[in-house]
Amino acid sequence: MHIQIDEISKAFGSTAALNPVSLNIPGGALVALLGPSGSGKTTLLRILGGLEFPTSGRVLFDGQDATGMTVQQRRAGFVFQSYALFRHMTVFDNIAYGLRARPRALRPTKAEVARRVTKLLDLIQLPQIADRYPSQLSGGQRQRVALARALAIEPRMLLLDEPFGALDAQTKRAMQDHLLEVWRRTRATVVMVTHDVEEAIYLSSRVYVLSSHPGRVAAEVPVPFPDDRTPRIKRTPEFGELVEQVEAILIDNR
Repeated sequence: MHIQIDEISKAFGSTAALNPVSLNIPGGALVALLGPSGSGKTTLLRILGGLEFPTSGRVLFDGQDATGMTVQQRRAGFVFQSYALFRHMTVFDNIAYGLRARPRALRPTKAEVARRVTKLLDLIQLPQIADRYPSQLSGGQRQRVALARALAIEPRMLLLDEPFGALDAQTKRAMQDHLLEVWRRTRATVVMVTHDVEEAIYLSSRVYVLSSHPGRVAAEVPVPFPDDRTPRIKRTPEFGELVEQVEAILIDNR
């Protein structure tokens, strides 16, 4: 789905969180919103998902004005830093939750729910854990389940808010590669918030650098690496130069 953000601003009372921001996100792209705390990254993500509404400006999905759409109408899949899994539910039931919560007329059959959940467990490479509970999973496994749950509703877009921020370094690297694999197979439009410059460059095709107080787009940085990139790309001079370029933009726009 093609996303256009047209002069979006947001204020909380007398405090401006976002100056007018405009972005053009191609359908099927994975892009990163990068910036310091207070730059409005999460606010912008919440506006996309319908969890917040802008003070002014428009959001368009495939050319249609979606500014007034409800969360349900937008069909966004959310993945947050806190896994937000239901502790009393099995992995299978967590993934199936969004499907079962639909109005009866739109709810898939029990067989269709089982088919989709099984397919998603295969996609996240954890087919053996359907009957486990979140307390029995590692941090990386929980985040994979959260990703599968977001994908279960066949979202028009995936919105990721620091999805790997709570993971240790090794698990974080593994999850980055897993996200790339899932994205290549689904071609969902993905917007990810991160504070990590290397993560933003490694995962995305475009990095939007936001400055703070209030948030605005300081720079749009294309990432020239192929979609089938591997961790080896991080050891190339081109990757290092791009990291330095983005870090310099962040320093200049504190």
